[in-house]
Amino acid sequence: MQLRAHTRRPAVLAALAVAAMAVGCQRAAERRPASVGAEVLGALAVSAMREAYGTPALTVRAAEGGKHVAVADADLAPETRVDDTNLLVFVEGAGDTADGFRATSRLLAESPYAFPGGGGLVVVLLKWSQSANPVAEHMNRPAQEAGAAVLARMLEVHQRRHGNRGHVSLVAFSAGTRVVQIALTAAAGGKPEWHPEAFQGLDHVVFMGSSIGTEEVLPLAPIRGRFINFINPRDTHFGDRAAYAAPAGEMPDPLKVLGQATLQRRPRFGVSVAGFRAWPTLTAVEQFDAADVAAAQGASPAVRDAFKRVNVTVPPTLVAYSLFGDALVNDDFDDYLNLARNHYIMVGRGPGGRTDVPDFKQYRAASEEFVRDFVGAAAFQGRLYRLDLRAVTKGANPLWIPLPVPWAVFKGAPEQEPAPREAPVGPGVSGAAVPEKQ
Repeated sequence: MQLRAHTRRPAVLAALAVAAMAVGCQRAAERRPASVGAEVLGALAVSAMREAYGTPALTVRAAEGGKHVAVADADLAPETRVDDTNLLVFVEGAGDTADGFRATSRLLAESPYAFPGGGGLVVVLLKWSQSANPVAEHMNRPAQEAGAAVLARMLEVHQRRHGNRGHVSLVAFSAGTRVVQIALTAAAGGKPEWHPEAFQGLDHVVFMGSSIGTEEVLPLAPIRGRFINFINPRDTHFGDRAAYAAPAGEMPDPLKVLGQATLQRRPRFGVSVAGFRAWPTLTAVEQFDAADVAAAQGASPAVRDAFKRVNVTVPPTLVAYSLFGDALVNDDFDDYLNLARNHYIMVGRGPGGRTDVPDFKQYRAASEEFVRDFVGAAAFQGRLYRLDLRAVTKGANPLWIPLPVPWAVFKGAPEQEPAPREAPVGPGVSGAAVPEKQ
């Protein structure tokens, strides 16, 4: 890929050399990415995208036969040019994997919704975890702070390249919501190194399975779009207690990590359960319609702001089942019997990106539809267009009789994933127009 640069090449190279010496002793997660602003014009090669945004993986939306398709960067030729005007940053959960990102980002890229004006789309991964241990990473404050700094630089790169011409939204899962909170709080402090001006270009922020406390501050005033927090009443994962065991700005308290209050879920903290208490919970698409009309008609700032930060409960049909194939009653036991399934159901796959395990297929279709149509609409349009799922979850136990062993063990080998198709390359990947919604 050819990059057009200003003629001040010697001065630029000298400045880069000095900068490289200054940061040589810093950890990789703290290093600034290559300066990609006015010096680089147009689309970027796949390898340049990884370097510019400091991301290990990305997914590209393309148009093919009237449909949206998602193409992983590993399937693209290195010289393929990618248009990053429309960017979606996916902030991973604690101890997640690149395969997990690819499973979720495929659903987001294939969403029937797009940013206003259509155009291409790139979904990038913000990888901040330092291990595969989700509990440890929920408490890994230094890694979360380093991830927040990476997020600030991602937004700075996009703002320098596109200004207000492009779109950028955030989707954060699980402990990734803590990373976003740290970044927003730091940017609100106005320190130049956190690039507060770049945060003002944020279109929408979407939380799923949030791990921050119900009473904690989330400064969202600068963003130009809407904040949507998806609440799953069945999702009471360990991470939603992280805000209690490791309060904002403090290191974890070992006495609280294994304390009785944490293990018994008292008090009932966790945004994934209760939502941000000061913000309304919208239950019908007409409420989004009314909020949009009020904003378009010049309603008072108080009216507009009242619906810029909202909670949305996941569809009640998106219930998870136990390993025995039975629907679990919504009590304290499902926190432990169905912990991972309730949590990951909101990102359309299981832990680590697995979608082929037998006990996932009973709600796979509904889970994937939720990410594609609900989370996609929230991230790209800042609202929802429906609150009902077409897919219906169905338990694996046809007799509804309690079994002594998990029903999944009788269901044979895992489902086979579809064979990967040949990925498109060339201008079609970056320049394909996509309708705003279908």
